[in-house]
Amino acid sequence: MKSEFLKLDLRDFIRGLIVAAICTFITGLYQLIASGGTVNWVTLKPVLLAAVGSAISYLTTNLLTNSRGDFMQTEEKIAAE
Repeated sequence: MKSEFLKLDLRDFIRGLIVAAICTFITGLYQLIASGGTVNWVTLKPVLLAAVGSAISYLTTNLLTNSRGDFMQTEEKIAAE
C-alpha cells in the first residue's frame, strides 16, 4: 500500500476493487451452487451486493491507512535538515 492517509492512489483503488469484489463473488457463488440453489437474478443479487459491500469496506480501510500501514494514523512529517 503506497497511499497516504485519507488519500487513495489509483493503483490501490483498482487493486482493492478487484480483490474484494472477485473474492466475495466467487465465495458467494460457490456457496450458492454447493447448497443446491439455482443461479438466477434472485439468488445472485445478494452475492453481488455482498461483493460491492466488500469492495467498499476494503477501500475505506485503505483510505484510513497511511503509507506505512498504520490504521487511522496521519503521515509523519519529515523535518528539513
